[in-house]
Amino acid sequence: MDIVASMDAFCLQVLIREAQPILQGAKIGRVVQPDRWSLLLVFQRGRGPGGLLLSVKPGALRFEPVSPPRDLPRVPSRFGDAVSSRLKGALVEAVEQLGLERIVAVHLKGGSLPGAAMTLYVEMLGPRGTLVLVDRPFGTVIGRLRSSPGGAKARVLGPGEPYRPPFDRGRVDPSSVGEHEFVERVQSRLDEGIEPARVLMTCFTGFSQVMAAELVARAGLSSHDSPGPRALLLWKPFCDLIARVASGDFEPRLLLGNDGQPIGLSAFGLTTVPADRQVAYDTMSEAAAAYRAGRDIVADREALRARLLCRLKGEIARAERLSAKLADESTIYKEADLHARKGQLLVANSAKVRRGQREITLRDYGDPTQGDLQIELDPARSVDENAKRYFSLHRKAKRGAEIVRGRLAEVEGRLTKLRGLTMEAEGAKGPGELQRIEAALVPLARRLPARDRARSSASKAEGPEPRTFRSSDGLPILVGRNGPGNDRLTWRLARPHDLWFHVQGSPGSHVVVRLNKGKPVPPRTLREAALLAAYYSRARGQVKVPVDYALRKYLRKPKAAAPGLVLLSQEKTIVVRPDRDLVRRLHPSKRDSDTEA
Repeated sequence: MDIVASMDAFCLQVLIREAQPILQGAKIGRVVQPDRWSLLLVFQRGRGPGGLLLSVKPGALRFEPVSPPRDLPRVPSRFGDAVSSRLKGALVEAVEQLGLERIVAVHLKGGSLPGAAMTLYVEMLGPRGTLVLVDRPFGTVIGRLRSSPGGAKARVLGPGEPYRPPFDRGRVDPSSVGEHEFVERVQSRLDEGIEPARVLMTCFTGFSQVMAAELVARAGLSSHDSPGPRALLLWKPFCDLIARVASGDFEPRLLLGNDGQPIGLSAFGLTTVPADRQVAYDTMSEAAAAYRAGRDIVADREALRARLLCRLKGEIARAERLSAKLADESTIYKEADLHARKGQLLVANSAKVRRGQREITLRDYGDPTQGDLQIELDPARSVDENAKRYFSLHRKAKRGAEIVRGRLAEVEGRLTKLRGLTMEAEGAKGPGELQRIEAALVPLARRLPARDRARSSASKAEGPEPRTFRSSDGLPILVGRNGPGNDRLTWRLARPHDLWFHVQGSPGSHVVVRLNKGKPVPPRTLREAALLAAYYSRARGQVKVPVDYALRKYLRKPKAAAPGLVLLSQEKTIVVRPDRDLVRRLHPSKRDSDTEA
């Protein structure tokens, strides 16, 4: 349930009310942190949807009962581990909204410490949003999801410090305001020349720009009204709104933009938004789900548009470079007629040409504007041979000019089509139009010649097959032969659950132990694989060689890195001494055992 710019704390109030029957008394089975912004409280079976997703991601805040998928992504963090250990087995006592602000308090009891009382605060405050777990009896912070930005003066509450909700002290809870205080607060700000909607947003919590404008419209005010008792006119719709919140009289609405796409949510029907741009729902949960589905469609459309425009930009740049190159070539081929005239002049003036001359100047009567024409000669050739050379250059230049003209026309036509597709992609309103443009781009996109594609495919298969060993426990151990062979072994042959080895800080072979998924490596095989990594490395002659090892899934290759270069995480280290006899025993081929990586 995304809390967007046009959604206010009134909508969050509805979501909390709807979730109360599911959450009250739910027992937490486990806690998962699916990403850096969120927590998922997974309830024990037989309790509604099965979990509660809490997210403080800016622009996509969520407070939503969900059905957890089987394979949940998990981001390791200190906060996630601390919350998981504390809240496992805890009961949800109550869920409340603080001060009609976008702050939710989930009160918990029990967990890893019997009788413990804790509160998980969900601060849905945009860029400043975070999750904070608090020891309720002492009011001190147990842990927080992330630090909040705010400059050097912003103080982040750490573990053990008293928790203070981040209320805006300049605003007050509208449900706690009487008529006299309301009129006094609002009228003083109105007298300063501040617009009525802005006054409501800065004086009271919970109001978005949409809801503040709605109240102003219901009061019959505008920013151009003359000064006077306008605060009294605002009081009645303000009072009616707070009464509806207290009684739970909500009318969930999905708000649509001019293009029919979702732009926000409202807890009430609005007079400031056309009726055909408001879709009524029975629950705010349904409205929020529709909003999220609509925004996903928009996000997918914009991602497709961005990807398509990027491709078009690249194709246009390549075509423009080719066009410029062909234009340069065409200027060279314009000399075709000049070559023909030089050959003709040599034939007509053969008596004037002497063997061994390097150049001659002859009058070009065929082109009076040219005058005398200087002709370069090959001193080792006769006049007839020089003339034939110029006639040959004429024929080649003429053929080249025709080819270049044809290619240039083809490239210019392709450029025109690509630029037209770019304009269409920028103005496309639906995914169908973008997909049509993407299909039209396929025949225009530059492609590799067949032999280049074959060479590209072959390059991926480069690298020799690895050496093959078998451990004392019967498990296959693969050892790379060189840099490309290491790449082939690690990135093409190894599986994510296989165990990978390499000597620490020294060039050498990559070593991979084939493991069954979920099965640990036997200690004897672990040591034998480390010994092979040490032996097939530059550290072979050392007495003690440290060898790093990790699961293949924890490896990554830097962009444009040299063959064999790997970055790893969650690695462990074992120290071994290279053993030539062990290598021969595990793999009897002398050729392999005696060859270094």
